[in-house]
Amino acid sequence: MGRCVIDLNVRVSGKGPNLVLIHGWAMGSAVWNDWLDELEERYQLIRIDLPGHGDSAHRQSWTMDELLDSMVAQLPASCYVLGWSLGGMVGLAYANKYAVRVQGLIMLASSAKFVQSIAWPHAQPEETLRAFSQGLLENPSATLKRFVMLQTQGLQSPRKISASLKKSMCKAEVGRLAALASGLKVLQHTDLREQLKTLRCPLLMLLGDKDQLIPVSVGLDSVQYNNSTVLHIIKGASHVPFLSHATETTQHVCSFFQDKACI
Repeated sequence: MGRCVIDLNVRVSGKGPNLVLIHGWAMGSAVWNDWLDELEERYQLIRIDLPGHGDSAHRQSWTMDELLDSMVAQLPASCYVLGWSLGGMVGLAYANKYAVRVQGLIMLASSAKFVQSIAWPHAQPEETLRAFSQGLLENPSATLKRFVMLQTQGLQSPRKISASLKKSMCKAEVGRLAALASGLKVLQHTDLREQLKTLRCPLLMLLGDKDQLIPVSVGLDSVQYNNSTVLHIIKGASHVPFLSHATETTQHVCSFFQDKACI
């Protein structure tokens, strides 16, 4: 029996080379809305909703492999990929599995492994993800709100950005919980360090120096696995540099593609 091909919700706007945007956990493609004007003049933006997120009609559990198979069936044969948080992990997995399709990858506030281990000490403690999984079962609304708070922690003026994130946040509906739990399982159990090591396309990692979820040390560890990685640290940014430091983030994105002859 073949894998389930998920009907992904896809939005397309702008003109230029194909740039796929993949959002993070518990959000939706609407999270990019305040940043679109910065990019649409340069790229054709292809924004997908992860299964059960945003306007996705998929409400069942899903796996990374099912998602990747669904992406290859519905995305252009040649594109650049920018993934934020969980979306960065998805982008890395996609660029590794379907290498000829991805011309360049940007991992924004993301890493190859979200959870700590002995050889990966600077990521999130396993109990943090376990607590989120338990909270999603017991009090999903409070758990999602707590996740928004963590994303803006460290910013000098988080209120406006928190409000923007809340607009894009998934509703704590019973029908969505299986799909949301699947996204958490990806964060909990996925280890893409070998994929990072063998990645064939150019890679840019953009991290905020105030990020409480993906510390700067994770970026430094990542370069040890792939020394061709371009790593930039955005000062004053937390987990959402594209909202708090939109112009600087855009400059890094465009410079990377030009420098690496991705365009």
